[in-house]
Amino acid sequence: MALRFKLLGVPIAIGADFAIIMVVLGTFWRTPEQLPEWLAVVTGSVLLHELGHAAVFDFFGVKPSIRLYGGGGMTTGLRVPPRQHILVAAAGPAMGLAVGGMVAVATLAAPRLAAEPIVQDLLWVNLGWSLINLLPFPGVDGGAILSEITSIVLGRPAEQAGRAVGLVVVGAVFVGLVLAGLYDWAFIIGFVAVFSTIRMGALSDVMVGKSTANSPANLIVEGRYQEAFNAARLAMADRPSDLGPIVLAADALRLMTRYADAEWGYNQALLRDPGSGHILRGRHLVRLAMGRDAEAAADLQALLALPRDTNAIFQASALAAVDRPADSRRLVLEALGSAQSLPVQRALMNLDAVYLYLLGQEQEALGRVDALLHSQPGDPAVHELRALILCDLGRFDEALGEARRALAGAPKHPEFHQTLGLTERMAGNAAAALPHLVESAVARPNGARPRGELIICYAQLGRVSEANAALETLPGWAARDPFVAYSRAALAISGGAVAAAVGLLKQAATSRPELGVRAGVDPVFRVLVADPARRAALAAVSGTGT
Repeated sequence: MALRFKLLGVPIAIGADFAIIMVVLGTFWRTPEQLPEWLAVVTGSVLLHELGHAAVFDFFGVKPSIRLYGGGGMTTGLRVPPRQHILVAAAGPAMGLAVGGMVAVATLAAPRLAAEPIVQDLLWVNLGWSLINLLPFPGVDGGAILSEITSIVLGRPAEQAGRAVGLVVVGAVFVGLVLAGLYDWAFIIGFVAVFSTIRMGALSDVMVGKSTANSPANLIVEGRYQEAFNAARLAMADRPSDLGPIVLAADALRLMTRYADAEWGYNQALLRDPGSGHILRGRHLVRLAMGRDAEAAADLQALLALPRDTNAIFQASALAAVDRPADSRRLVLEALGSAQSLPVQRALMNLDAVYLYLLGQEQEALGRVDALLHSQPGDPAVHELRALILCDLGRFDEALGEARRALAGAPKHPEFHQTLGLTERMAGNAAAALPHLVESAVARPNGARPRGELIICYAQLGRVSEANAALETLPGWAARDPFVAYSRAALAISGGAVAAAVGLLKQAATSRPELGVRAGVDPVFRVLVADPARRAALAAVSGTGT
């Protein structure tokens, strides 16, 4: 549970655990009556500290966010170069020292202020904690600064070496304080050390590559894109030189349709690994979505030039995005012939079913999906694909069952909400479909397909003004998307413009043949079936003989 708001455009979350720990700390030197005052001072001071980090992040063109939790706070953003990161890390303590310095000057001008508990709290939190924060603990600003300096000196990422040096320094400080009889200070240093160690362990649990439920990669698979982005940013703070969290943060942004932010992340990652098929594919998809075809084509060309054996999946995905599913399937089949690992084979078989579906070969795709579910049942993504295929085949009751199974396996997945909404709408339950389609569109506000599906649902419900509003607020580059053409066809039908609807359906089916198949069973286009000439036009679009 957290209090969430924005300050100066920066998203801020204050967790209940922050308040609890700060109240516990306050009981060591404040009376119960003074605790509210102490909590206000410490919350405001820690927030100012984090805003110092945020201001420098923003100066370097990175959008930050702030989280107060446990025994302190964290400001996160996409990775910046080491020299810039030193300035970001130093900005927080600098803010605290500036505030504490102003309070100290005020006490010199009015000595009676120094006896006030609130003034003592302001001095302690801003001056004392800022100085402690500059000690080279792993996980605090001083540790980050030392790690970056070590990396610059050695000419390579060296977090482990920086942490080792930091621990030696902090250990020496702790022993010195004990020997000097400064037990209160030794306790504080010890507390910070323990808390930092605990936090470092918690962050390690969300590091890329760890098979935990809350790792960024797993959160993306479950459709929890915002949580994945937050987890990746925490991992970036823990391991600044690790490329994985940067890439996963960009992936999460892309899936949330925050395309400009995602492109920035991919650009940063490509500076360090220009030959990564994963990163090139991500940037290609982002640029394609934003209508920057020439740049997207350059990324595709660079991606296709990479070795086929390790990049086939990324290359196939990029080709499918430019409406070349036949080429995508050819790559997948080639890779499947040489795949040794069972998980890789299964992933390639899943993609083969996807590309058969995109080619409009629903029956063959259904056979592939059934084989996958027979060998390993329960995969939500496979159930979702089976729902889409069954939906286009007009088997709506079965499709609903599959869509519900998919959503039960990943209840927050926006694509699974979209598919359940689609199947409900195709089954004639547009009112039941609407909440799922709204949730899907809210999670991906700039996505052409989620918005297109929502527009069609509004049209089916007769809420034409809302459908038009949803269409008109789409970004301009989304207008050419085949799913938007399909939704515009639904609006044209609702307005009686049958010829325009058929033309738009043909446009959509040219790029995405499965949309032509869907049009033949979509209740929105039922009016086309009533007239023989219109039925023939619809059959030409859908490729059926009906």
